[in-house]
Order: sequence, then structure tokens, then C-alpha cells
Amino acid sequence: MSASITVLDYGCGAGQIVTALRNKGIDARGCDVFIRGGLFKSRSTRVAWGVIKHMEHGVIPFPDESFDYVVNNQVMEHVEDIDSVLTEIYRVLKPGGQVLSMFPDKSCCREGHCGIPFLHWFPKSSKGRIYYAAFLRALGMGYFKGDKSILQWSRDFCQWLDRWTWYRSYREICTVFDKRFVRLTHIEEQWLQIRYGRWAMIIGWLPRQIRRWVLRKLAGMVFISIKAI
Repeated sequence: MSASITVLDYGCGAGQIVTALRNKGIDARGCDVFIRGGLFKSRSTRVAWGVIKHMEHGVIPFPDESFDYVVNNQVMEHVEDIDSVLTEIYRVLKPGGQVLSMFPDKSCCREGHCGIPFLHWFPKSSKGRIYYAAFLRALGMGYFKGDKSILQWSRDFCQWLDRWTWYRSYREICTVFDKRFVRLTHIEEQWLQIRYGRWAMIIGWLPRQIRRWVLRKLAGMVFISIKAI
């Protein structure tokens, strides 16, 4: 195991990213609360080894300045107090270390958890949102349909969104990241190329700024921020 690079996956779930990095010889660790939105995330056997640790009371269970990189993948839209989360990430990151963040801001057109576009644009506890989601569900949209009725599916997902998601404007996100980190750099295009390879060429003919706008509206943001030395 290489000791030259240390990586923390914040909100690692069952540890897929941690496992992939460790298979490449990188000293990767993870932390999570393991229960999110009423769904139990299976505890990997790596928990017993200290590779993946259980987070309590919002505290990352690793010492100060432990990591060269911190990854958070589709996590920040589930964080109510993002300021305290970034305080903890800042604490465990080495000076000059980088944070790779992947999550949607409020302007993203697609609500990725349930597959209903614009659903997260409605105010929390909005009754209109329930009927809007039910209408699109009746047209065949939506994920995890199971055997629920259309209206029950809609009610349950809207309740889940109310309880477990906090979508923020891009300005709000930049403000809270800028309090602790420097040089926020968007890399959506690089992420698309790495993940989808030749399929990324589908929008490759578009001007750069338009490509970035399309990616952010349909998939979410991917950006790097740095802890000052």
C-alpha cells in the first residue's frame, strides 16, 4: 500500500470508491453515518479494520491534517449544515490538499433520486409538488416504483426529499466553500470524458461554456477546491 497519497471518501456508503482506490495501491479511507433516509447502508468488513469508520455527531473520525485529498460524491445535497461539514473536511485535510466535490446545485434540472425533473424546485412540504410528481409518474417517469400506487409513491418520495435533501443555489455553495478553500475549479468536462469516454463526444461540438452549462443542468457540478498552505 502506497503511503504517498492519502484519500478520504466522505459519505462513502458501502465503500465502493474506497475499495477501488485501495485496489490501485492508494491509502484510501472512508466515513459515513451508515443510515441515511431510512435506508441502511451495509457495513463493509473494512469497518472492523479501521478503513471505513462510523461518523457520529458530525465529527470525521480521523486526526487533523490526515489526508491529501477528500472526495464527496453526491453527498452535499443531503447535508443540512454544510458549513460544519466543510469545517470538519478542512480540519482533516493537509495544507495544500484538495477537495473533489460532485453534487447538484438547485438549478440542476434533474432530481436524480427519483427521476422527476424540477421536483426539488418546489418548496418543501408543497402539496402541489405531490400532484406534479404523481402526474409525471403516471406518464411513466420515476424510479423505484415497486408496487406502490402512483399517489403513494409521490407522497413518499416528496416526504423523503423534505427530510433528507437540502438543495442550494450556486451562489450559496460558492460562498460557503470560499470561507475555507481557495481556487474553486470546475472540471465537469474532464469528469465526463473519464466516465463516458467516446460517448462524451456527443456534446463535444458545443462551445466549452455551453458544454459545462449542459452538464451542470443535467448531471450536477464537479469541482475541485484547495486548502491554502
